[in-house]
Amino acid sequence: MSWIEKRDNCKCWIACWRQGGRKVRRSTGIRIEAGAAGRHARAMAEQTAAAMETASTGETPAHKACDAVRKVAELHGCAGKIPTVREYLTNYPRKRGESSEMNQRRAFKVFLAYLGTDADKRIDTITPAICRGFVQHELRRVARGTVELYRGYVWSAFRRAVEVDDYMNKNPMAAVSLAEEARAVIPERGQDVQKRQPFTLEEIHFMIQSFPEPWNDMVAVSFYLGGLRISDVCMLRWEAVNWREGYIRLVEVKTRKERYLPILPQLRELLVQRLTQSAGGDEYVFPDMAHYYMGSSKTSISTQFTALLRAHGMIAGTVDAGKRKGTKRHAVSVKSFHSIRHSVVSYLRGGMTGTALFSPDAIRDTIGHDSEEVERGYFTGSLTMRRNVLSALAAGMESVQPTIDAAAARAYRQGA
Repeated sequence: MSWIEKRDNCKCWIACWRQGGRKVRRSTGIRIEAGAAGRHARAMAEQTAAAMETASTGETPAHKACDAVRKVAELHGCAGKIPTVREYLTNYPRKRGESSEMNQRRAFKVFLAYLGTDADKRIDTITPAICRGFVQHELRRVARGTVELYRGYVWSAFRRAVEVDDYMNKNPMAAVSLAEEARAVIPERGQDVQKRQPFTLEEIHFMIQSFPEPWNDMVAVSFYLGGLRISDVCMLRWEAVNWREGYIRLVEVKTRKERYLPILPQLRELLVQRLTQSAGGDEYVFPDMAHYYMGSSKTSISTQFTALLRAHGMIAGTVDAGKRKGTKRHAVSVKSFHSIRHSVVSYLRGGMTGTALFSPDAIRDTIGHDSEEVERGYFTGSLTMRRNVLSALAAGMESVQPTIDAAAARAYRQGA
């Protein structure tokens, strides 16, 4: 026998019944009211709960069985209005970070475009099949990492609709596996990842010595501070430099983590030179770049650096988006400013020489990575490293002392 109950943070009555020895809970969609309206709403909720329990034992999905009851309740003003997909995503809470907010808006825009006119239907009409179709559609258009980003933001929105706003019974995106869909739709792409290549130490030295100002100093600041991101280099303030104690305190633009990094003699010399050459009163170490970054030219900073690499013959070109299947796939440079970070990790972990210079924990703490999994994505080995590793195998074989008489072994093989 079904019944209804209230739950914390829920705006609607919850239908409950026993099925297979366990308690099942589903939202009725009937708003909890007070007074006379509340008594009428409660009666409607009980009818809905009974319909859902009946449907649970048959072939008709529960949400369809109670839909008719819910519509009657809406006519009588008892049911809470369930928003359309477009209404819900348009009014969804904003993200705190600028980058996260931009990515969320983009994900919602792409999802609504895929739905077309269905975006103006109630949010509880979205099914796993619709979500699966969306993921498959985007996998054919853009890189897998981009689809993963889209799926994550839409999944979070549906989760809130289930757990906080009580508009849906379950999250339809939770049933969609990106890995399974990618294997089915784009098996020829594998992991579909364009990995950045690290700079060699010689290339970094060349950039510091030969690139025009301020790029040469920006490369040096990034390298001597453990592969600092271009955003943190652009936004580095003079007030962050503690000359007396010999460290730089900064809050990372991307992660908002507070970092304390020591000032090496090479970096101190560079900073002193920039300070003496500045006009005075500058807030930022690289004032022009800070202005660009805070303005509308944020993305053009990386583009300028890539153009410098190409002009100096350090990259042959970009991965042609037309050659990578998908009509909206970005052209990706194999090396960028972020490759300095890859270089630092690869060098310190032995990717260039075959010998790790410090423990993984020490390197991770200095670079500012949160996990070993993240840092492994920045590691790139080299032929020199692999040659050293394989040479160690050969050296180990040469050091083995024979324990079986060679003549006896030959006689055994001949007998066999």
